[in-house]
Amino acid sequence: MNNQLRLLISVCGPFMLLLASGISCSRSTNEIAESGDAISQPLIETIRVQSSPLDRETVLSASIEGEHRTEIFPRIEGTISDVYVKLGDHVKKGQLLILIKAQGVADLVKHREELVKESEAALKRRAAGIRLSEAEVRSKEAAVKIEAIKKERMESLVKRGSLSKQRLDEAVFELRSAEADLEHAHAQVEASRADFEVAEAKKEVALADLEAAITKANFREIRAPFEGLIANRHVDPGDFVEPNDPNLRTGLLDIVRYDQVRAVVYVPLEDAAYVEAGDPVILRHKSYIGNAQIDSIGGNPLVISRKARAFNKGTRMMRTEIDIDNTVLENESGERLVPGDYGKVWITLEPLKGKPMVPRKAILTGDNDEKYLVALDEKYTPKKVLVKDILLDSKNQLVIESPELEIGQRILSAPDKTITLGEPIAPEQIKASPKNIEL
Repeated sequence: MNNQLRLLISVCGPFMLLLASGISCSRSTNEIAESGDAISQPLIETIRVQSSPLDRETVLSASIEGEHRTEIFPRIEGTISDVYVKLGDHVKKGQLLILIKAQGVADLVKHREELVKESEAALKRRAAGIRLSEAEVRSKEAAVKIEAIKKERMESLVKRGSLSKQRLDEAVFELRSAEADLEHAHAQVEASRADFEVAEAKKEVALADLEAAITKANFREIRAPFEGLIANRHVDPGDFVEPNDPNLRTGLLDIVRYDQVRAVVYVPLEDAAYVEAGDPVILRHKSYIGNAQIDSIGGNPLVISRKARAFNKGTRMMRTEIDIDNTVLENESGERLVPGDYGKVWITLEPLKGKPMVPRKAILTGDNDEKYLVALDEKYTPKKVLVKDILLDSKNQLVIESPELEIGQRILSAPDKTITLGEPIAPEQIKASPKNIEL
């Protein structure tokens, strides 16, 4: 009996073990399946559309220039007598800079002064001649009246027979002679006045010649045309100079005005269309000792003053200038910008603050190369939202223009092939990305 039982166990035992193993495997499979049902729906990463804190800006190199810069050349031939300034000196308007010794200039002025005196004396003589001629006219007018009275008396006597007709003819002749003398006196007055005008013109010429001589003499003194700095000095006492010297390639001195300066930047072709006069800028100056950043002067924002509106043929860049009142800047900070300094200028090309900003990975491309992203409504239903334009690409974030998109709206932060447009997503599938966006 025991042997039969052992035989039965040895034969049926393996089958019982296989059956028990199958039941156990089936139970484990069912448990895994049930657990899998709980996580079979994948999580979907989303993010809310943020408001852009950025504007579209460009950073360009800037150089500081004086408002005026001029080279001073000689206007008279002579030898340099003295140079009263050195390189880097600050000069006031009208300050004497150089004295030139010119031969014969002083003698020429004296000669012209004598000619003026001579012309003034001649003018006085001509004026006296006019008065004499006018007195002669009055004398001749009196003579005519006397002769006319005589003639009338003679006519009366002739009529009474007390006087011969011959005496009347003589009286008529005397009257006509007096009238002729009067006419001659009037002509003398006109001639005297003409001589006076000639003398007056000669005096004007003499005065003009004297003024020209004085101006030429003043050319010996070279004075500062405006307040500024001596940027270069190319002459020393004893040097011979003359106007229009072909060997003189540089001026005697270079003067730069710096009470008013300008920051000059060259804007690239792709940014020039966004730059206009009045746009706000920030200047960060390399050698500026006080406030390293200048965004306003005298309470007024620092802005673009003008642009060339034409591109340099070689660089395809546009010159743009920013006026800076150095006097006001010095009153505020105690420092001045110096021509030749340099720095960086931040120019706001386009205001983008408040525009929608989304991650780069959230932007998808359609069949027609149209840009879009997937947004979720209140019921977590995904829908396609077209992107009209990408306004700014800042690292991994894009500032976009999309009329259908609202700030704070939830969107997919990256492409997800598990969703279907128009089909709601279970709330438990939504995975919110961190709020902070890398800028």
